[in-house]
Amino acid sequence: MRIIHRYLKLAVVGLMLSGCASNVIPTFSDTPDYSSLYLRGVFTWWEADEKYKLVEISNNKYATSIRLIADGQPYDFRFADSNWSPDLNCGYLKANSDQIVKLGQSVKANCESKDENFRFTPTETGLYQFSIDFSGYGSPIVQISLKDN
Repeated sequence: MRIIHRYLKLAVVGLMLSGCASNVIPTFSDTPDYSSLYLRGVFTWWEADEKYKLVEISNNKYATSIRLIADGQPYDFRFADSNWSPDLNCGYLKANSDQIVKLGQSVKANCESKDENFRFTPTETGLYQFSIDFSGYGSPIVQISLKDN
């Protein structure tokens, strides 16, 4: 009888503790922290340079600007956080349609890429804005615009 009583007490205590624990609901975010992204490329030696940290310019659209020299050579780049995290490492989606970025045109990004660098060749020296838009459904959209000459 004592053994049954002991097990009954343990069962009651276990139920009480599990009841308390069930009130605690862990929360997980499905949305990565896009504010931790940097424009990284040959112009930054692929480092996460604070000068090129992305800032939110509208709802889930991030951008930064960089001065580029038009010498006919392409600039390889991508958007990634400082740790090259798997879901915050954005390169092109499809090689045939998204790898080459042209001024004012949109291409699609894959933020789980490994070596899929975008490529941009400026036609004139100036300040360029690089942006990535996460606001739509599907793949993020990358664009480059000329800010000045």
